[in-house]
Amino acid sequence: MSAFNMQKFDGAGQSFEIDPVCEMKVKLQNPPAKIVFQGRTYYFCSDLCRRLFEREPMKYIQMEGE
Repeated sequence: MSAFNMQKFDGAGQSFEIDPVCEMKVKLQNPPAKIVFQGRTYYFCSDLCRRLFEREPMKYIQMEGE
């Protein structure tokens, strides 16, 4: 899987972010899981994706400036 680039989607009155682990859309209103890492909030489709991210966050995110 390639490095993750955070994206936000707005449509039909709902906002979404992309889960950096599985790349699914996650509703911002009531996300199943989320964490703050290095000052950014990441949203996840499940606790499993959140735990995978917490183990190796750099595997899933693209650092600014790269």
